[in-house]
Parts: sequence; C-alpha cells; structure tokens
Amino acid sequence: MKRIANWLANRLGYEIVPQWRMAGLPAARKLREIFARQQINRVIDVGANEGQFYRFLRSDVGFTGEIVSFEPIPEIADRLREQSASDRLWTVHASALGRSAGELTLNVAAMTVFSSFLRPLAHDPSEGGNVVSRMVRVPVTTLDDMFPDQTTLRHTYLKLDTQGFDLEVARGGERALGAIPALQTEMSYRALYDGMPDFRKSLSLFEQYGFQVSDFFLVSADSNGIAYEFDCVMVRAPDNAASD
Repeated sequence: MKRIANWLANRLGYEIVPQWRMAGLPAARKLREIFARQQINRVIDVGANEGQFYRFLRSDVGFTGEIVSFEPIPEIADRLREQSASDRLWTVHASALGRSAGELTLNVAAMTVFSSFLRPLAHDPSEGGNVVSRMVRVPVTTLDDMFPDQTTLRHTYLKLDTQGFDLEVARGGERALGAIPALQTEMSYRALYDGMPDFRKSLSLFEQYGFQVSDFFLVSADSNGIAYEFDCVMVRAPDNAASD
C-alpha cells in the first residue's frame, strides 16, 4: 500500500512524508541542496551525542558518504563505536575538539545533549536538563590536527554542536576552515551557558573565515516562543571559495 500511495503521490507531483520527519524536513532539504551543489562526500560531526545527526543524515538527508563523528562522553562514544561497526563509512572518535590539544573538564548534564565545557545558567528550555550530574576529564584535539590535508576538505561539510564551544573549535581549525565549503553551527540568541558567545559574535567570526548565512533553523525556545538557539547553515562566499 505504501508503494502504491507513493507512486500515486509522485504522479500528482507530491511527496508523502511521515509525521516524524516533518520537523526536520526544511533542514534536510537545505542540506540536500548544499550537498549537491558542493558535491559533499564527507561530513565532520562535532558533538555527536547519541548519534542524532548521523541518523538525520542517513535517513532524512539521504547522505551516503563518509561521516566522521566526535563525542567526548566516554560511555556514549563507546555506544556509537559499537553502532558504527555496521557502517563502514562512519568513524567515531572519543574526544572533543577545541582551540588546542590537551584535556578539559566536561560538565556532563542530566540530559547529555546539554553537556558543555561551560557552566550552565539557571534557565533553559529543558526544565532542568542542563543540571550538571558529574564532571569528567576528556581528551581534546583540534580540527587542524585531525584534518591536516586541506585538499580532502574541499567537499566536506562541518557540523558544530558543542553547547557554547563552537568558536573554540573554529579557532583550532583555521586552516581547515579555509578549505571547507559549507558548515552549520549553533548560535545563541539567549545564552544557556556562562560565557557563551551570542549570535553576533559567532556570525562575525565565521564571516571573517569567509562564510555567509544560507539559512537559520530554530533549535530551542521557551514556553512563550522566544528563541534560545538556532542552527545557522553557512556557505563560503564565491570570492572566498577554495579551488580544486
């Protein structure tokens, strides 16, 4: 029945989309467009958490290329590595990325998606999900150290979701950012963490690296509909594009 329904919808110029995919549909369409234009064959997934973005790429975007994920919480990284055994194009690194290599103390939150190197503020949209449950020392490396060959980055998409630490990752990857054609980064309208840069500072830094805004997608808001964070999708401006 599903095949018949899809066939009829296609004949009429429609697409049947399951309800569970509706929320992510605009972002999936945007990434398909960018991936096709930039011939993206690899995604660097910084802040993988439980593999949500990996699943989004495979199931919603339909991306079949290489995915390299970074997740510093040890037990979560172990689970992701087990899952990656069934996908030869998925590599998982049990580390964080930052400005320089070494170790840092991670605040592991009650809801691990809110874990951060920064101290959480009292307010957040998860009703206590950002309360620190424990602290753990984790290894940190840099984008430039992990991807020193810029020629391999010219068809790479970078996803940053580090709960207020995205600019530190960028500062440890300035050479890499000179070659990457498109990225997404989480930008704050109202800070959830102490010292978290706001969207103006984030926009300014990535514009200095040659990127321009392609789209914004709401990540979280309060009960009044006032935004906390957005995912900002950015592409390299034509006059800053790296040549093949």
